[in-house]
Amino acid sequence: MTPALDGDRALAEKLVDVFLRLVRGDLTARIPRNFREDHEDAIAFFIDVLAEQIGDTQRRERAYEVGMAALIEKFIALASGDFTVRAERTGRGDPLDTMAYMLNNVAVEIGLLVGDHEKQRKLLEMVLESMLDGVLLLDRQGRVHRTNAAMAKLLGRRAKDLVGQRVGELLAPSERALADELSSERVGEAFVNRDTFFRTSEGGTFAVAVNGSPHRDAGGEPVGFVLVARDDRELRQVNAQLHMSDRLATMGTLAAGVAHEINNPLAFVSANIDFVLEEMNAVKAGEPLPPKLVAELRRALSASREGALRVRNIIRDLHHFTRGGEAGTSHLDLNALLEAALNLVQNELRHHARLSKAYGEPPAVHANEGQLLQVFMNLLLNAAQAIPLGSADASEIRITTGAAPNGAFVEIRDTGTGISEEDLPRIFDLFYTTKAIGEGTGMGLSIARRLVEKAGGRLEVESKLGVGSAFRVVLPAAPEQTGATRPASAKKRRSVRRLRVLVVDDELEVGASVRRVLGRTHSVHVAGGAAEAIVRLDKGGYDLVLCDLLMPEMTGMELHERLRETKPNVAERMVFMTAGAFSAKAQQFLGKVPNRRVEKPFDAETLRALVKEVASAR
Repeated sequence: MTPALDGDRALAEKLVDVFLRLVRGDLTARIPRNFREDHEDAIAFFIDVLAEQIGDTQRRERAYEVGMAALIEKFIALASGDFTVRAERTGRGDPLDTMAYMLNNVAVEIGLLVGDHEKQRKLLEMVLESMLDGVLLLDRQGRVHRTNAAMAKLLGRRAKDLVGQRVGELLAPSERALADELSSERVGEAFVNRDTFFRTSEGGTFAVAVNGSPHRDAGGEPVGFVLVARDDRELRQVNAQLHMSDRLATMGTLAAGVAHEINNPLAFVSANIDFVLEEMNAVKAGEPLPPKLVAELRRALSASREGALRVRNIIRDLHHFTRGGEAGTSHLDLNALLEAALNLVQNELRHHARLSKAYGEPPAVHANEGQLLQVFMNLLLNAAQAIPLGSADASEIRITTGAAPNGAFVEIRDTGTGISEEDLPRIFDLFYTTKAIGEGTGMGLSIARRLVEKAGGRLEVESKLGVGSAFRVVLPAAPEQTGATRPASAKKRRSVRRLRVLVVDDELEVGASVRRVLGRTHSVHVAGGAAEAIVRLDKGGYDLVLCDLLMPEMTGMELHERLRETKPNVAERMVFMTAGAFSAKAQQFLGKVPNRRVEKPFDAETLRALVKEVASAR
């Protein structure tokens, strides 16, 4: 081998070694230059340049990695909510520079959006806290996730204590159905002005008007429910006072007429009783009564009884009217209720118009008896006052009843002065009246409509000036009552055995009259009060106790409570006699005890039927 070839081979081996070192990362690997500008020097120069390029590339890669890591950290900070983060640009237009530009722009845009959102959030927060109405924001499980100061005040709790509670813990037990609906995943339907009962922090309950609507996301899917509660308790008190004022005004209108209706029968009742007493006093002991006198006495007593029944019916109808302030509702016969209203306003009507009736067969309705009676009385009096005095023969008030779609209707039509088109839209406004001073308060129609709407119905009107008006009350039919009526007695009828009856009443003449009626077939004893009744009950057993509900010193209610503890079997056999003057306490008592009651004045037939029923049940 020649020396030249040996030199090339050595150079090749050195070149391979240097390349391997460069590939392995040794950027110091070189071939010394001889600067003779021969091929060996050229190769050495190439190696120097290649090593520099590899070094530059590695340095750039490390810088890229460091820059990318820094950008990633800044993006993470941005995603975490730090909208002030910024990246320094290289200005070279490389990927790092482009990404830095993007990050800076995104941070600015998000910052602006978040700033607007924060402003809106603070504005909504301020609006929520300044609302007079209480607000509950519920999730789909019915838990409170936001509320306001008004709701916290309404419930008597701190706002932060309400968050996280289930709505069922805030609503009264009577609102269980609503609580279940709001706690279900499906979320309930919207409602407006619903009377809703809440719990107080002391354990009581109260009712306020509530609006509710589903809360939906941007896609329209329900994510919760919003309740807005208005504390309208003062307004309710004002309405109750207005209601009472209207009732008092109605009673004032009725007073003279009712007095007339009572005084007429009392006049002949009193005269007949005087006649009977005088004739009986004139008869000497042992003398037989002349048949003609006996017949006359019977007629006088019979007429007196009819007169007393007329007075009793008027008082009974007045008692229906007094129930307007009670909260209870019941199934009502509209035709019978109209008759009660007519009994009370008959004297007022007869001086204004002829009365005609076209009663159909309306289904029963479910409402407050006294309040609905007040509606009919207001409408009847309104019809009468629309007809001038002195034209009764030529004028008419016509009452029509019947079935309506899904309910019943009562129409009261008059041939009075009518209402102008200008006045018609305002007749239901409170205190608005077209009547002369002293003839109307401007409350009757407004309150009548409110009471009808409270019963779930509506009050319609049509009128033409100079022709007359028609007011139509439309009410929903009452739901059918479930359960079969218990038969009077499943046992075979048998003769009534003699019972021991105790009558407890501070009005001794009531006891005496009961003894006269029942004394022939039963053993009747009279106690003038609860204390005397306790003494008699301790001495011997009684099959039936007829007890006045309200007495001085100890009431019939208190006597019942005492007997429940000492003689529960006697307490079960008590029948309460009521004169119609009920307190709220008495109403609550009668509502919770199963005992029978009989209203004064009662007749002999009612008493005998009551005793017969008790005897048959034992």
